[in-house]
Amino acid sequence: MAVYRNKGIVLRSIRFGEADRILDLYTQDAGLISAIAKGIRKTRSKFGARLEPLSCVEFMAYSGRSLDTLTQAETLRSFHKIREDLVRFDAAARMVGYVKSLSGGDEADRRVFNLLYHALDALEGRGSGFEVMEAAFGMKLAILAGYAPQLDACVECGMEPEDLEGMIRFAPDLGGILCAECGGGSRDSFPLPPGALERLRAIVRLPLKELPETERMSEALRRVVRSHVIAHAPSNALISEGGGRRPA
Repeated sequence: MAVYRNKGIVLRSIRFGEADRILDLYTQDAGLISAIAKGIRKTRSKFGARLEPLSCVEFMAYSGRSLDTLTQAETLRSFHKIREDLVRFDAAARMVGYVKSLSGGDEADRRVFNLLYHALDALEGRGSGFEVMEAAFGMKLAILAGYAPQLDACVECGMEPEDLEGMIRFAPDLGGILCAECGGGSRDSFPLPPGALERLRAIVRLPLKELPETERMSEALRRVVRSHVIAHAPSNALISEGGGRRPA
């Protein structure tokens, strides 16, 4: 069995048997992996405290047929403030859902690892505006995964937004915006409030730490991102409308 060392962010931890847990981690060098941590739930185990959901860890493991087995782990960053705040945790849980939905299996992409790490760092450090952070992360991740939405022109006729009259719509199934005349070309399209398109472009352009802490269009932005990811996600992971659960 091949032994390896890697860095990863714990996405999920579920109970297995009497004392073990199965972990999903997005790693720096191997993409999304699942691994078992044996004895992690024993009272005297110090191993478990290092593998809380959302923690960034450096770990050692050996490869298995279906599951790898973790043998060592050291916490690099716990992000405990996110787990201790329900609103922060809800935003982080949706980010995790985006990663699992858009992940290319075991294809490593350090850009995804870095984006998730910096998003958690920014989420922990801000006092509000968690919804816009979630939306910006989802949009940036979709672009990295090759599912960038078309925001600079109507996906049907190619008309640029600056030249459009009437309500602009977003069509998740078509992957971009529609002008008023082409709006009937998608059953799933929905109208964007005035100014929402400019805000979508802004969250793509701005670094995560420069996002505003107040964003009056956060719900509209999140609706665009969630619907776009669900429409184009290659995996079967579901993005819950109610957010994630607290760690078990």
